[in-house]
Amino acid sequence: SVLAFDFFFVTPVNTFSVADAQYLVTFVIMLLVGIVISHLTSNMRAQTKVASHRERRAKVLYALSEELAVSRTFIDAAKVSVRHIQVEFGGTNVLLFPAEGEGGRIIYPLGTPLPESLRGCDLGVAQWVFDHNQIAGQGTDTLPGADAVYFPMTGYRGVIGVLALRAANLRRVFLPEQRRLLDTFINQIVQTIERVRLSDDAQQSQMRIESESLRNSLLSAISHDLRTPLASIVGAASTLVDKDAQLSQADRQELGFTIYDEALRMSNLTNNILDMARLDAGKAQLNRQWYPLDEVIGGALARLKRKLEGRIVNTKLPEGLCLVRLDAVLIEQVLINLLENACKYTPAGTPIDISAERSVHTLKVTVVDRGQGIPVGEEEKLFDKFYRLDREGSQSGVGLGLSICKAIVIAHGGLIGANNRPEGGAEFYFVLPMDEALPEFEAEDHQNG
Repeated sequence: SVLAFDFFFVTPVNTFSVADAQYLVTFVIMLLVGIVISHLTSNMRAQTKVASHRERRAKVLYALSEELAVSRTFIDAAKVSVRHIQVEFGGTNVLLFPAEGEGGRIIYPLGTPLPESLRGCDLGVAQWVFDHNQIAGQGTDTLPGADAVYFPMTGYRGVIGVLALRAANLRRVFLPEQRRLLDTFINQIVQTIERVRLSDDAQQSQMRIESESLRNSLLSAISHDLRTPLASIVGAASTLVDKDAQLSQADRQELGFTIYDEALRMSNLTNNILDMARLDAGKAQLNRQWYPLDEVIGGALARLKRKLEGRIVNTKLPEGLCLVRLDAVLIEQVLINLLENACKYTPAGTPIDISAERSVHTLKVTVVDRGQGIPVGEEEKLFDKFYRLDREGSQSGVGLGLSICKAIVIAHGGLIGANNRPEGGAEFYFVLPMDEALPEFEAEDHQNG
């Protein structure tokens, strides 16, 4: 620019001669300004390039972190890591971890390898890196004859694994900026793997705590509730076998009924425990057939005939009751448990009401008693396993009846609940879906063939 100014504008023009010496000062100032502007522009270009690289690295790290954050299993985290490392550094790679229960011996992943996975890496070099927590392999001073670079993956518990990377270009790995990026990748991967492992450990611990609590509750409930019927059975049986006891025929019959009733109570207790275990395990298969609701209710009342003696049971069913597709045995068990619960916690001789309400899509069955009702805030807890309002009371049971009802109703796609009546007493209800119900005239045709 200075030379062009001299040639075209300074007299004599079209020559590099300078007639006036003051132009020399102008030339120097113009040269200095040009050099400064060029230097600033060059720095700006370099900073723009650096900012572009940093932006790209930030996007890469963000993408990796975003996918790792939603990884819930060890395998998912490993797949995400291998894919992102391959995209950024090229070549192939694999994450190597020690086998459980084999003294920290590094093994190759057992799952199906990804297209980006490194196959056939040197496990001896990986084991050395794992044991010494140092980088080794190709391009390093340690075991440089290896065909890949091996990086230790270090967490807060120490080395948890090894990254084996066979890069397409080692320069993309060992440049300072790229090496820092790779170290950040490894730190992100290690944190995710440790998070997943901690989550699994916490879940296993919670399951062990719940299992231990469930076992303790079961043992406590069974030991408490089997003691009373066993004592009655032993007492009645010892009286019957006592040769010196002067018993009339009526007394012997009464003792026999006592043994029968208490044995039946123990049988019901055992059946409840087995039913709850089967329902929790998901092994209970619903045998859904078309049944009239009044027959299901009648079957439950027939089985509880002795327990309902002295009580008035009022039933209120809608006219033109339809057939409902359900498992009659299980729904009958729900009604039996609700009726037994009403008998157990209400004064003798008080009536019990059973009603049903049908809507377009649902059928609601309600059992109402005249007892003391449910304490406020306990309505939902009643359906928990082993929960009883009065644990030390005279009423037997392990607190599984209502939880069995809940499991059965949920298996039918319905819901169950309880609340207090304004007039006094408790109201237990369950709602079943009616999308597959038959109208009255179709029900008659169904029954006729």
